Amino acid sequence: MGLTKRFRHVRDAFKELELYMLEMISSRRSAGKKEERYDLFSSLLDASEDTSDGGAKLSDSELVGNIFVFLVAGHETTAHTLCFTFALLALYPEQQECLYEDIERQMPAPMRLPTYEEMGQFTWSMAVFYETMQMFPPLVSIPKISVEDTSLVVSNAMDEKTTIPIPCGTDIVIHMPGLHYNPRYWENPHEFKPERFLRDWPRDVFLPFSAGARACLGRWRVLVYMSLVVWTLNLHARVEVKEEPEFANETFEECRTCVLASRPGLTQTPVRVPLVFKRRY
Repeated sequence: MGLTKRFRHVRDAFKELELYMLEMISSRRSAGKKEERYDLFSSLLDASEDTSDGGAKLSDSELVGNIFVFLVAGHETTAHTLCFTFALLALYPEQQECLYEDIERQMPAPMRLPTYEEMGQFTWSMAVFYETMQMFPPLVSIPKISVEDTSLVVSNAMDEKTTIPIPCGTDIVIHMPGLHYNPRYWENPHEFKPERFLRDWPRDVFLPFSAGARACLGRWRVLVYMSLVVWTLNLHARVEVKEEPEFANETFEECRTCVLASRPGLTQTPVRVPLVFKRRY
């Protein structure tokens, strides 16, 4: 096949990653003494060998496939959300200072990061993350399948209602930007306003992690990871949009459009985010 250079690079990268994961699986299985580990890889490996419920063991290729999904889901979405978070903070310095003041006020001690139990105190941080994911949901769409015959009542701008029958087995796709930018639920959805999440907000139409029994397993892991990165960097540095001579005469809206440009795909991917970090002291 005449693969392009880009796809050959992706193919080679996956092969390299596959070999590394197979080596990890083999090493863990052949270890003479089993160590007590509490990571996702160990849990998946243990579950794959548990046949107490009568099920078959997972093959190595099935294990690799599952590990790859966890890696992509956990790494790409988190990295992109962090990128958009810093881009928005750079574009809105007043919001960045509010975040800094909240972190400085709530931080338990200069040399100690908060514990998981203390995370709830950082309300502005959570508001910033939620607002970022409201504007840039990690996934552009979420696929679902109807497990029973049902119906959906929808209404138009004139509030005229229509009932749509949904038979069992119907493929359903939730379009995240359409949901998160719907002015019926979100006031001024195109504006960066973290404070909207400090008051009553429409929880049923905020789905960056999906919802229900199939919701994202790594929700709190993502929030903890992003919190640690943002807290650490924001305490010591300000983030700003890089000044580039060729864009010196841009308006704020033109700069915003350029910095926040994204490419939809499996995940919402930033295109080019020119930022600089400057020490606070």
